[in-house]
Amino acid sequence: MTVLALDPTTGGVDTGASMEFAPRPRTLHGQVLGIVANGLGISEVMFDRIADLLCERDGLAGVVKIVKPSVAVPAWPEQWEEIISQATVAVTGLGGCGSCSTRSMRDALDLEMLGIPAVCIVHTALVPAVKALATLVGATDYPMVLIDYPYNPTAMWEKEEATALADSIVDGVRACLTRA
Repeated sequence: MTVLALDPTTGGVDTGASMEFAPRPRTLHGQVLGIVANGLGISEVMFDRIADLLCERDGLAGVVKIVKPSVAVPAWPEQWEEIISQATVAVTGLGGCGSCSTRSMRDALDLEMLGIPAVCIVHTALVPAVKALATLVGATDYPMVLIDYPYNPTAMWEKEEATALADSIVDGVRACLTRA
C-alpha cells in the first residue's frame, strides 16, 4: 500500500501573504448594507434588527439581503450578483459548526477582495476554525464581531433573544465597517 502525504505548509496558498482589506468609509451614512445570511436558525431576525438599527442611527441609504441556499455553501450566482452590484458595505455570519462559520468568513473575505468592506459575525465556539481560514489568506487581523453564550451557536434562539443579541453587537458591526 502506498500512502501519499501532503504538506499543507508548502505550495498553493502563500501563508506569509497579507491580504489588504477594502477601504472603510468614515461613516455608514449613505451606504448600502449587504447582508449575506446563511439561514441558520433564526439568525435572519438578528440581521434584520442590525439593519433596522443601522438605518435608524446611521442613515444607511438601503439594505440588500440574500439568504443562501444552505449554511455551508456559497450564494447562488444571481444572489452574489445582487449583493456585489448594490452593497457598499456588508455583514455575514453565523455558524453553528466549522463549515458554516468558515463559509461565512469566506463570504466576507470574497467581498473584501471585491472592494466591499465586510464583517463576519462569529460565535466564540467557532473562532479557531474561522481564524484558521483567515490566516490562510493573510487576513490574520480580519474584523469579526463575536457572540458568546448564552447565545447558542446554531441560532436556535427566541425572537426576543435574537433582537437583544443584535442590540448588543450593532456597535461592533458599525466599528468594523467604518474607519476610526
